[in-house]
Amino acid sequence: MINTDQKANSRQLRANWARTIGGILLLAALAFSALTFVGLHIGPASVIIFVLSVVLPILSWYNSGTLVKTLMKCHAPSPDNPDHMRLVRLVDEIFPTTGLKVKPEVLISPIGMPNAFATGRSPSAAFIAATEGLFLVDLEDNELRAILAHELAHVKTRDVAITSMTSTLGSLFAIILAGGLPWLFRPAFIQPSKGGFNLKGKDSKKGFAAPVAGIGGFIVTVLLFWVVSFFAKFVTLFVSRARENAADALAAQWTGDPCALATALLKITDWMERNQALLQLKILLGGMSGLLFVSLHEGSHRHANGALSRISQWWREIGENHPPVEDRIAVLETYAGQACPTMSEVRSRRRKKISVIGKR
Repeated sequence: MINTDQKANSRQLRANWARTIGGILLLAALAFSALTFVGLHIGPASVIIFVLSVVLPILSWYNSGTLVKTLMKCHAPSPDNPDHMRLVRLVDEIFPTTGLKVKPEVLISPIGMPNAFATGRSPSAAFIAATEGLFLVDLEDNELRAILAHELAHVKTRDVAITSMTSTLGSLFAIILAGGLPWLFRPAFIQPSKGGFNLKGKDSKKGFAAPVAGIGGFIVTVLLFWVVSFFAKFVTLFVSRARENAADALAAQWTGDPCALATALLKITDWMERNQALLQLKILLGGMSGLLFVSLHEGSHRHANGALSRISQWWREIGENHPPVEDRIAVLETYAGQACPTMSEVRSRRRKKISVIGKR
């Protein structure tokens, strides 16, 4: 076990909470500013969009445990399966260090891709789960323990509620803009009798639409809506990445072994790189990406060369819920105060282990 740099760990935890709170306040400010600027035009369409974009996410958060259990076909660990019992044992070992009052339920998902996740509307109603594929990547006990600590950290800090809140605020911002920006079209309607603009968009003498103004207003509206909606999504994902970094920091603190989490990340992403044929499964799990331990797209489009490739890679990364594994490992190394094992070193240790077993 490696002694964790507690000062670096505490700094990172404070920084990630600052990013989280700052992101939520920024989204709230954007929604309030949009409401102040354009006003809220209430109509049947606005009500429908509000229900779909705000009420449904809140209901999804409240029922997140049931929804995810059904989607991932989660079931209780089998007493006859050594891997399942190992998982339960490691959760029992790490739980006392978390400060949680209620131990989350431990479940298994039959999905063949190695990953783990946690969800639930509150710590008392949460569960953590591992996929069957997680047992196929030769994880040591300290590595699996670090992954479970990461998921317990999400439960401890109520990250499901936080990400649901940011998504709802982002949706509210987009709804206000959708209801208010159409005022840009109004100058397109000209009132011939007075030679001016008919801001109400109608006239007893039949106003007509100026084609240039109409097309221009449409283009400006679409571009403006796209830009501000992307910015809202960017802030939402920024908060999500901050929560992932915070979970890494707490896992390193609780286990006292940052490099165990680093090598676990390496092993899982190495498996993903060698099994790109499971792209269809990635698509099926797309709606779960925010809950998983490792991004489903990790291992693809990495190591970009050239300015355009790096810009393209950066663009993809800011659209992800998780920070890149390379960045997560770099931060974990600051906690460890040393370089963690590389994938080549992990493979070397694995070959030596297999060789020793073969000689027995």
